[in-house]
Amino acid sequence: MKNLVLTLAAAAVLCQPPSASAQTTTTTQSTTTQTKAAATTPPPSKETTTRPTWEFGLGYQYLRTGQFCAGFDESTCTSDDPKSFPVGLILDGVRNWGSIGLLGEVGWSRHDDDNNGDPFADRLTTDIWHAGAGLRWTGRWGRVWPYVQGLAGAANARYDGVVGGLNFRDNRGRFMAQAGGGVTFVTGDGWGLFFDGAYRRMFLDEDTDFQSGRNDVRGVFGIRMILD
Repeated sequence: MKNLVLTLAAAAVLCQPPSASAQTTTTTQSTTTQTKAAATTPPPSKETTTRPTWEFGLGYQYLRTGQFCAGFDESTCTSDDPKSFPVGLILDGVRNWGSIGLLGEVGWSRHDDDNNGDPFADRLTTDIWHAGAGLRWTGRWGRVWPYVQGLAGAANARYDGVVGGLNFRDNRGRFMAQAGGGVTFVTGDGWGLFFDGAYRRMFLDEDTDFQSGRNDVRGVFGIRMILD
């Protein structure tokens, strides 16, 4: 009987809930652990990375072409003078590996000849599309990222108008090489403004273009997206 009473008393002690002081100690230890974990977790960065994986740019392009003859033959050239293309767009993308990136670029420019309202004068609208790929090197110092680049590809010129009193429409695709450089100013988290200039060499066909090549220059400014 005595053994039964001792067994029941021990079971009663084991079934009692923990005291308030024990609960308080456990809660305090848990809170302290959570506080330490929060203190050691760094806050997310709001700064643009200096080692981006991808960059994409969209901007306005101003193109200035060298002397060129557009016509059926040399006697019907609409103009041999250099031309300005004040309307244009450019889109580029870069996949970076450190400071070196693989570059792709496409662009469009338009020029309209001014005939001063003369309905009998030659008139010609020229659209130039270009696409190329190459390499870009970028230096990243703070928020100023200068770069140099070179690419090769093709350009297609589409002519539509009246030359020598006859309707003239033609498409001419030619190989081109381009080299230049610029700078990106990082102005926010993941984006910036860029400016660049480039020299472009057009490789022409003497049989149809009446010259072997043409020297063009272009200027661009726009907005750039920067991704980790």
